[in-house]
Amino acid sequence: MHSAPPPKPGRRRRLLLRYASALALAGAVGAGTAFAVSLPRRTDVPFLATPGDGRYTFPAAARPAPPSGKPVPNNGNNFGQIHYGDLRQYLLPAPTGAVPKEDGWEPVAGFESSISGSDVSNHLYDAALRHVAWRGWSAADGQHTVIELLQFPDDEAASDVEAMVDNASLAKASKPEGAVPKVTVRPFGDLAQSVTVHKFDQVDGLPGQVERRVVFASGDVVAVVTTTAPAGVSDLTTEQVAMLQAEMLR
Repeated sequence: MHSAPPPKPGRRRRLLLRYASALALAGAVGAGTAFAVSLPRRTDVPFLATPGDGRYTFPAAARPAPPSGKPVPNNGNNFGQIHYGDLRQYLLPAPTGAVPKEDGWEPVAGFESSISGSDVSNHLYDAALRHVAWRGWSAADGQHTVIELLQFPDDEAASDVEAMVDNASLAKASKPEGAVPKVTVRPFGDLAQSVTVHKFDQVDGLPGQVERRVVFASGDVVAVVTTTAPAGVSDLTTEQVAMLQAEMLR
């Protein structure tokens, strides 16, 4: 973990698009109150409505309440859109039946080593990266999923890093395929963002595996969802995890 100077002013705000959400929220939504995210039954919402298509079944989860006296990220008085409290509590739980793998705090050097480029460390240092929380699991379909949450001092610093991480070359994967799908996530309030699902058809040491990667920012956090699976596994579960992780961060 680096001790860094205050981040430079952000280059831009993310382009956010409104859309009709495919995920449901339940629970209280007042400042300083826990946001309960009830990950709904597969038949309750369009994105999870098709039975037998390979999407995962998740247990119910809850967004953590911030420490006493601190606002939730989308409170109007939370000018930096900061996720107060333990970042690990904002991680999406593993789906039902999955084998837990990574969990807790990831060393910053470990995240840096996953990305090619000599300026990655300096970029994260300049943005004052605080720490990285991660969670990973292996599912019955052969897919290994890893979620990484990178926390910065505020939303401007996170926005500065989002594009760098999204466009970075990966240390163990080939160039991404030319045609890439999009997935819409709701990273903040009632706003939504259309993000790219990058697909890599060659992964070092994993012949026949395909890697997919989704990056988006939510307030002071940059979320990275990476899945590695046999080529026959569809994009749907990667998109599903990205959407639900965005819900946890709202």
